Amino acid sequence: MRLVEHRMVVEEIDDKIIKLIQQRMEASKKIFQAKKMEGIEISDQEQEKLVLSRAMDQATELNLDAGAIRDIFKILIKMSLQKQQELQGIDQG
Repeated sequence: MRLVEHRMVVEEIDDKIIKLIQQRMEASKKIFQAKKMEGIEISDQEQEKLVLSRAMDQATELNLDAGAIRDIFKILIKMSLQKQQELQGIDQG
């Protein structure tokens, strides 16, 4: 395989990652609605710790840099929280 072909494979993977992030954000909207119905705060430190721990464990099992994976998931969690806060503002506005 030539360089250009390897780069095309990476581009396809990147497209899939972006679509998965979009799916995760859609799930965050549903989580917000469930939290709202149950009267639960948007931020849940225990759940965030669980998500980070699970991601790092899986990274370690796959021989990936667990610290880098933790950083990626911190960003994903931040995006989810921002989306839920945005939705909360819409509901209150």
